[in-house]
Amino acid sequence: MRNTMQVYRPVRDLLPGDHAWFPYASEEEQGHVIGPWISDGLEIRDKVIYITDAEHWQLPGLYGHDLTPAVRQGLLTLIPLGEACLTEGMFDPHKLLGTLEDEIAKAEEQEFRGIRLTAENSWVLAQPFGDSRMDFCEQRLDAKVAPSVSVTAICQTDVRKCHGWQYTLLDAHHEVRVLPNPDFDDPELTITRTFQPIGLHLRGEIDDSRRIRFGEALNALPRTSEMFELDLAEVSFVSLDAFKELTAFTRRRGPRCRVVLRHVDPVVRSVIEVVGLARLPGIELGDS
Repeated sequence: MRNTMQVYRPVRDLLPGDHAWFPYASEEEQGHVIGPWISDGLEIRDKVIYITDAEHWQLPGLYGHDLTPAVRQGLLTLIPLGEACLTEGMFDPHKLLGTLEDEIAKAEEQEFRGIRLTAENSWVLAQPFGDSRMDFCEQRLDAKVAPSVSVTAICQTDVRKCHGWQYTLLDAHHEVRVLPNPDFDDPELTITRTFQPIGLHLRGEIDDSRRIRFGEALNALPRTSEMFELDLAEVSFVSLDAFKELTAFTRRRGPRCRVVLRHVDPVVRSVIEVVGLARLPGIELGDS
């Protein structure tokens, strides 16, 4: 196992040679990452290979989208599990590696600039010896992808179906961890949706000129939730108007809405202390 320093990368920034891991905890989170990765690949005419029993209109983040033209043009190839990696109903890592090797060779012959591979592997872990077979497969796949100048791979794992030691095993085989694309990104502020916990990760300064973008990102958070966390570890300044956006959000969501501010910079914390938490309904300070 070689993962000693993992790189966290938005899905838009994945590069050829990346053998990336995407652990997710909901279908919404899965769609938020895999959908854009597929559609962006098709838009720039990369080859997309997906090991799945789903039809093209059922893919994560693209449910209901008609991808028939991409399938007909050979840009998108969906390979059923039985055809790709099952032998007598059991996961066969040799068969999967052979399938991917053949598909990569075909795509290279067709002179695709980029080749994108993905599959959801949680079900393998529930099979007898699934963890050891997955361990073998991940090692071999990494050896094929890492030196490539055209292939990018995302291994998807539903963490709700993954035991702690299995999580550690898969984590160790991937030097890149996939993150959602930012909801907003400019030189001064980056806002990224988080799913575990539900909330936002922010980086930079939330000044008056960007408070509207901040408010839009807050309003886009799921209405079915009442508890949210904002990670401010990389935030050096929050304007008073940005705090007004935050309190307006909690009021709109109702009296049970709670927003926990995590990893608050001392400068930002001093502003909160001057304003007073009593004047920030629904907002709590978490760990520093």
